[in-house]
Amino acid sequence: MTAALSLSETERRQSRVFGISCFSAVIEEIGREGFADRLLDFLDCTVGADHCAIFQLRDHELTEVGSAYRSGSAAMSKSDLTPYEVKRQQSQTRLPSARLDVCNIADANEGRLDGLHKRQRIMICAQKPKAFYCLRILRLAHRGRIPDGKMDHLREIADLLVSLVAQHIELQVRKPNLTPALTSLDEIQECISSATDLSRREGEVCARILYGYSSCGIALDLGIGKETVMTYRKRSYQRLGIGSQRELLMWYLALWSALRGRTGANDVDLLTNAELNSRIRSKPPRAAAIAAVLALA
Repeated sequence: MTAALSLSETERRQSRVFGISCFSAVIEEIGREGFADRLLDFLDCTVGADHCAIFQLRDHELTEVGSAYRSGSAAMSKSDLTPYEVKRQQSQTRLPSARLDVCNIADANEGRLDGLHKRQRIMICAQKPKAFYCLRILRLAHRGRIPDGKMDHLREIADLLVSLVAQHIELQVRKPNLTPALTSLDEIQECISSATDLSRREGEVCARILYGYSSCGIALDLGIGKETVMTYRKRSYQRLGIGSQRELLMWYLALWSALRGRTGANDVDLLTNAELNSRIRSKPPRAAAIAAVLALA
């Protein structure tokens, strides 16, 4: 009897450690492409999920902003959620708490709720300042009934999960479109010259390196010798504190994002290398992630 209890306690501890590990992975992927997959891993560990999808209702428009499904359950990925149903959930959600709703649904072609055609759907919804968010979780019939303890745990962290979803969507929206950053030589050169202390020639050489010119091509375009190009490049790298073309690219994209995300193309302030490096190292605030760690500690 004692051995059995010890084994059960060990299993619970292992499950808790695994759950915290899965949740940490979710936090790490906030704002990234793998967020939905890591969220599904955590939900699978928590309540046995086969599919999850994230929805945002904003300005009366319902948008699915991410989803993930387990192998063999791809057919579940098609959304059965309508704007009307989400609005109904919104009308029943009372601030500041998230609403958790559980029901059984069937495939469109099935009239019965049995066998593998039966799904259990869990909806976690909450109103946030900028939008109404829904996290839909689907479970196939073979999963069986969710233990009361696990459902209680899901209710406890429901607000936290919606906060993570809202933060993820917000960071995704903030991401700049980097396509214009490298498709115009004039754009590259203007960005570098207006916000750094590089000389005119150093900026021109760096701009052409980023645009894809070879050393010979830069020399021909600027009417200078190849050795002079190499000298300007070396001097520029020293000024910027970098050591390779890849680091130049990373430096420039950070500069472009900081300037274009903060101001327009004109009237930008001069950024020192120290200020730029500080911007590169800084990360968007993740208050929800911090709260998540504290909640699971």
